[in-house]
Amino acid sequence: MTRYKIHIDPRIPGDEQISKRKDFKKLLYNYQHATKPLYKSPLHLYKNRRLFLAILITIALIYILVEILST
Repeated sequence: MTRYKIHIDPRIPGDEQISKRKDFKKLLYNYQHATKPLYKSPLHLYKNRRLFLAILITIALIYILVEILST
């Protein structure tokens, strides 16, 4: 027994189902965001700003502590 179902002749969706999935604005939006380099995206686009700020502060504190302890 295999865990995979292989459909040799899959059923073809109707015209209504195909037209429901056509969303070229969303496709273009996803393409533009996927091809935009991360260094060009501003910091305000991060979804969770508090988490980003907490990580940034933590990294800064660790850097300061390492500099103090190394002297």
